[in-house]
Amino acid sequence: MELTSSTVEHKASQAHEAVDAVAAKASERAAPAIDRVARAAHDTVDKVAQTAGPAADWLNQSAEQLKAQQQQLVDGCRSAIRERPLVTIGIALFAGYLVGRLVR
Repeated sequence: MELTSSTVEHKASQAHEAVDAVAAKASERAAPAIDRVARAAHDTVDKVAQTAGPAADWLNQSAEQLKAQQQQLVDGCRSAIRERPLVTIGIALFAGYLVGRLVR
């Protein structure tokens, strides 16, 4: 078989067409799978978003409640210290003594 430029061009053209055909078939077969994966990913993101919203609201509400309880505790301690400063000093000294004994 004699190799001429037209023969080489013809064979290259046939090879190119064969590769194009295989690529087109692969693309057609892969498209539904890619669509399924994309839908599943979107569904998962939607579920996470639906769950995260109420969770964030609950966390914000809990944080506000904790801040309010903390403020009530601080206010209660301040009023107790103002009402009985000597008793508070005595309790603090006794607590310090106990901690000192336990640490030794």
